[in-house]
Amino acid sequence: MKGILQRVVQWLGGLNRCLSTRLALAAVVLFLVFDFTALALNIWLTYRIESQTVYINLAGRQRMLSQQMVKTLLEIESPQQTEQDSAELKQRLEHTFSLFDRTLLAFDGGGLTRDGLGKEIYLEPLDREEPKALVEDAQRIWLPYRGAMVELLYEPGEEALKNAVALAQDRNDDLLELMNRLTFELQQNTSHEASQIRLFQGIAFLLALLNFCVAITIYLVRMQRAHQERDLIDSVIDRVASGILVVDRGQQIIRANEAMELLCGYSESELLSRPVQQVLRRSGKEMIAVNRDGKSYYCSVDVSLAQLAGKPVEVYTINDVTEQKRTHDRLSILAYHDQLTGLPNRLLFDDRLKLELNHCRRLDSRLAVLFIDLDQFKPINDKYGHDVGDQLLRQFAARLNNSLRSTDTVSRRGGDEFTLILTDIPVRSVCEKLVFNLHQEITKPYFIEGREMQVGASIGVVSFPEDGDSAETLLKHADEAMYWAKHHIPGSIAFWSDLES
Repeated sequence: MKGILQRVVQWLGGLNRCLSTRLALAAVVLFLVFDFTALALNIWLTYRIESQTVYINLAGRQRMLSQQMVKTLLEIESPQQTEQDSAELKQRLEHTFSLFDRTLLAFDGGGLTRDGLGKEIYLEPLDREEPKALVEDAQRIWLPYRGAMVELLYEPGEEALKNAVALAQDRNDDLLELMNRLTFELQQNTSHEASQIRLFQGIAFLLALLNFCVAITIYLVRMQRAHQERDLIDSVIDRVASGILVVDRGQQIIRANEAMELLCGYSESELLSRPVQQVLRRSGKEMIAVNRDGKSYYCSVDVSLAQLAGKPVEVYTINDVTEQKRTHDRLSILAYHDQLTGLPNRLLFDDRLKLELNHCRRLDSRLAVLFIDLDQFKPINDKYGHDVGDQLLRQFAARLNNSLRSTDTVSRRGGDEFTLILTDIPVRSVCEKLVFNLHQEITKPYFIEGREMQVGASIGVVSFPEDGDSAETLLKHADEAMYWAKHHIPGSIAFWSDLES
C-alpha cells in the first residue's frame, strides 16, 4: 500500500507539472515583455516631453528676445539717454542679440545655446517639416537684420543705429509671427507624439491586462488541479490502515490520515504545521510516538520520498508495534532471565561473560568468576515445602544482587546454584575482600513466614587470565573449586589457583 501511495503522489505531481509548466512559463514571459514595454514607453514619453518642452520654452523666449531687441534699440535712439545708460543698453542689446542669434542657429542646424537658467545646452536641429520651414523663413528675415545689429554693436554710429532701428521695426512683426507659429507647431507636435505614445501605452496596458487574465486563469486551473490531486490523495491515504504523515522539506506536517488521528489522538487540523519531531521521537534504535495525553507507544516508521504539487515531500508510514514490542520483551525476559528470581539465566550469563572477557583482553584487565552453591537448602525445602524454598531462593538472590557493584553480574545457574562475574579486579587481595564480604552477607539468617532459617554457601573462585582463557574453562574451574569447598569444608571459599598448587 505504501508503494501504491507513493506512485500515485508522484504520478499526479508529474502530470500537474507537465500540463502547467509551459503555460506558466508563457505567462511569465508575456508579463516580463509587457512590463518592460510599459516601462520603456514611460521613459520614452518622459524624455520626449522634456525635450520638446525645452524647444517650446526656447521658441517662446525667442518671441520675447525679438521684442526686447526692438525696445532696447528704441531706448538707445532716444536723445534722453545718458552716456552711462547708453552703455548699459548696448550691453543688454549685445546679450539679447547673441542669445537670439545662437538659439535660432541651433534650431536650424543644431548647436549650443543657453536655457532660461543660463545653463549651456545642446540642441539637435529640428527634424519635422513644418517647424524646420518656419525656422528657415525666420533665418531669411533675420539675416539682414542680423547684419545691421552686428554693424551697430561692433562699428557703432548714427547711421548704423538708424539702419538697425529701421530693420527692427520692419522685420520684428514678421519674426514675432514666425516665432509664435514655431511655438504653436512645437506644442502641436509634442501633443501628437504624446498621444501616439499613450496609444501604445494603452495597447500595452490591454496586453498586460490580457496577460493578467491568462495568469489568473492558469493559477485557478492549477489550484483546481491541486484540490483534485489532494482529494484523490486524501481518498487513497484515508483507506490505508497504517498512520500516514506527509511532511514538507522543513519537517512540518502538511497532511495526516484518519488512521494517524486515531493513533495520536490529534485531529488533522491540530497536526498541521507541527514539527514531525513532536509526534515521533527516536529512542536509541527505536521510534516512539507520543499521543495527545502524553503517553508514548512504540511504532515502526518507514519514510519514502515523493513529489506533491511539484515540491519534494516525505511520506511517513507509521504502525503501532507496542504490543509486539511488549510480547518481544516478555519473550526476551523469559529467554534470558530466571522466572523465579528475575536474575539473568545461564544463557545470558554466558554471553555476558564472553563480552567481559573480550573487554578485559582489549584493556589488559582482570576479572573473577564465582560459582556458589547453597548448603542445607535441600533439608529446608523438604521440611517446609517448595513455597518456602522458593521464597528462600528469592531472598538469597536479592541479597546477592544488592551486595554487588553495578558493573558486576549475578545469575541463577539452576536449582540452588548461582554464578557471578566480578569485574575490575586489579589484584587478588581485592577479589578476596569482595568475596569475603559477599559471603558474610549471604550467610546471615533469613526470615520466612516468621521462621529464622540459616543456610551456608560454598564458593569457588577463579581469576582471568590466570585460571583460564575462555568462558568454558573459567566456569569449569570455578565449579571444581566450589565442589571441593562443599565436600571438604562446607560453607567455605575455595580459590581454584590454591587447589591447583
